[in-house]
Amino acid sequence: MSRAEYDVFNGFCDLYLAIAQTTLFFVIWDIFFRPKRGRKEVLFAGAFAAVNVILRMCPFAPGWERYVASAVMVLAYCRVKYKGQLEKAGFILLLFYNFHAMSFLIASSIYQFMMEEMLGALDVQDAAYWFHMYQRLMLGQGCILLVYTLAFTLMAWVLKKTVKSPLAMNWQDTVFLSVLNVVGSMLAWMVTDLLMVPMEQEIFCLFTQKKEMVWRIPMIAVLLCAGELSAVSIFRKYKELQGEREQHFVEEQQLKAMKRRLEEAEHFYGNIRKVRHEMKNHMANIKGLVAGEKYGEVEQYIGKLDETIQELDYKFSTGNAVTDVIINDKYRRAANAGIAFSVKFEYRETDTVSAFDLGIVLNNLLDNAIEACEKMEREERHISLTLKRKNHFLLIEVENSFGGKLEWKDGECFPATTKRDDLPDILPEHGIGLKNVRDVAERYLGYMDVKAEGEVFKVTVMLQQGEDI
Repeated sequence: MSRAEYDVFNGFCDLYLAIAQTTLFFVIWDIFFRPKRGRKEVLFAGAFAAVNVILRMCPFAPGWERYVASAVMVLAYCRVKYKGQLEKAGFILLLFYNFHAMSFLIASSIYQFMMEEMLGALDVQDAAYWFHMYQRLMLGQGCILLVYTLAFTLMAWVLKKTVKSPLAMNWQDTVFLSVLNVVGSMLAWMVTDLLMVPMEQEIFCLFTQKKEMVWRIPMIAVLLCAGELSAVSIFRKYKELQGEREQHFVEEQQLKAMKRRLEEAEHFYGNIRKVRHEMKNHMANIKGLVAGEKYGEVEQYIGKLDETIQELDYKFSTGNAVTDVIINDKYRRAANAGIAFSVKFEYRETDTVSAFDLGIVLNNLLDNAIEACEKMEREERHISLTLKRKNHFLLIEVENSFGGKLEWKDGECFPATTKRDDLPDILPEHGIGLKNVRDVAERYLGYMDVKAEGEVFKVTVMLQQGEDI
């Protein structure tokens, strides 16, 4: 075994390590993003792998340049592909560096233990000394790559079992989850600097001078990885509990809203029954006035009776009792506030979207629209409600005037908008209503789109119709 053969073997090891690290990075990326396998994804993966392999094989490129180039590529791709989510991408990079560093510490400790035993048994006076030395070095290199790969793969496997679905993150979450990642990377950096330190008359070898480090360092690495995986597991459970709490709150708000609508409907139909019950008395009174030839009073009496009936009549008939009650109730509220209210809404018998779910959408969107209009000058107040059909989809559009300045608050989720991607988080009271609407849209395999242009605020909700939904 010659030096030249050993150098060739080292080249293959570098190539293997670059490919293995790239593959394991994409495994971790897939755990947190679950990306679709499209042409853009394949091109990015190929470019990312090529850059890593080239920089790894280049003898003049220091290791930190490869990591910096990889980080820049990942963050740029995430910015373009996912319109942000740099927090999650940053966490994935730090997590990868930590897993890489801990796997390296575990593998290098085992390597040092093996090499001390194998090289210590060689006889320098033996003619085949260099042959056996390079042979054992190659064996050690193969062993360190095997242990590194197994350790990294095990960490990624446990991570995949821990994170069963993509997690939403903000910068605060990234900082919380990345503390151990940074500590692990700094520990590996420090140990690497201390492995061999040139001194005035000798070389300080960490594992030779401090033999207990052979087992202490991998133990620390295992504990750091276990701590990071535990933190991710706790974070996932926290997110699940938070989601369940929000879902419970949303369902509670939906039930309260529908309860109010049912109470209004009961009150409305109660008034109708009352008028029907009193109609006989009204007819008797009219007959009495006619018999007494008091025609002027008859006209006044009929006029008042007509006003009462008009109050109970629906201005808009949609084809469904639930949507009738909600839309007409909102119309009366808007009319009392001096808001121009136009409706083009027809619910057909063939529509498969539940009237209950439509009621949730209408109730929340119209409430928000009325509240926004009440802050405007009376002559500028207007609301437009439209129901459109396109193929197998229902499109519900609510457009209203508003002040042109949106007041927002941190901590609440704001849905995506095609016009203003930089809008902050929406106010809690409006956020609850829009979240209800968004949940209904997602249940029907649709979406909710919010646009704010000038002094017009528009929400479009798409609901897919189908027997299986």
